Amino acid sequence: RAALEMLSGDLVEGESTFSQVITPLTGLTVEQFGQEDTPLSREVVVGDRVLLLTFAPLALPGQGDEPSMGVVAVIHDVTEQRRLDSSRREFIANVSHELRTPLTNIKSYTETVLENADLPEQSRTSFLQVVLGETDRMIRIVKDLLMLSRLDNDKLDLRPRRFQVEDMVRHVYEAMKIDAQNRGHTLRLELHEPGSMTGDVERLEQVLVNVISNSVKYTPDGGHIRVTAGSEGETVWMEVADDGIGIPEADRSRIFERFYRVDKARSRESGGTGLGLSIATEIVQRHHGSLTLVDRPGPGTTVRLELPITQPIGGEDSHE
Repeated sequence: RAALEMLSGDLVEGESTFSQVITPLTGLTVEQFGQEDTPLSREVVVGDRVLLLTFAPLALPGQGDEPSMGVVAVIHDVTEQRRLDSSRREFIANVSHELRTPLTNIKSYTETVLENADLPEQSRTSFLQVVLGETDRMIRIVKDLLMLSRLDNDKLDLRPRRFQVEDMVRHVYEAMKIDAQNRGHTLRLELHEPGSMTGDVERLEQVLVNVISNSVKYTPDGGHIRVTAGSEGETVWMEVADDGIGIPEADRSRIFERFYRVDKARSRESGGTGLGLSIATEIVQRHHGSLTLVDRPGPGTTVRLELPITQPIGGEDSHE
């Protein structure tokens, strides 16, 4: 019954034949197995599942001396495995692309400087600044990749301690205020007695910096960004809201994926690696929290961070 449900919801146990179940999916017939000594495998897509079907001939008692031909079928749901394979291939392709672009620019500008001894000093300086900028960009990419590797392998050591959420949020706000002012933004802070919580304050600051930095980068000059924080029951929450370009509906479900960018060209121009939000999400999940987009009317984007006030450490909640 379970196998029939995986293959089709219209099939009936005890009544559906091989030709009704398997042949439409794989093109295989029972007769083929009489000619095969080894198992046959086919991978098929049924709805939103990817199934690996393996068949082997089976001799069954028949009438007289001639055995009847039967088939044993083993069905594996490999949907998650194929999804991971696809994500892995996409990740490798993205890493290659992200590193190839700055490397190409570095090579081109370096060759230009070396091959033109009479290059004006102003042009030489400009070209070397491009080389330096692209080198810094590669360093950021590699650092983010190393961070993701540590997160994937559970090798990122969190240093949880009790701290005042207001102090952390205010510290990030003061650190980001200059960047916002340089773009002509109005950065506002609203605190609603967020209280204290247990967590790795430096990592959580990293998350908040990333979210605010995205608002600063992708809000047109002269925009408004509001940072708010508070608590509800056993949860601390923080929100960053802007009136910028917003995120199209088609991109909202993928915005926290690695290397995913809504505006790829603008992201690269601003020095983004496309990994910041995925790293932030991983850090938040290590704190048993959530990082989500809030659906609100009007322009702009609102990102909400929710964290439990206490963290399970060594199997027990830490209240300190």
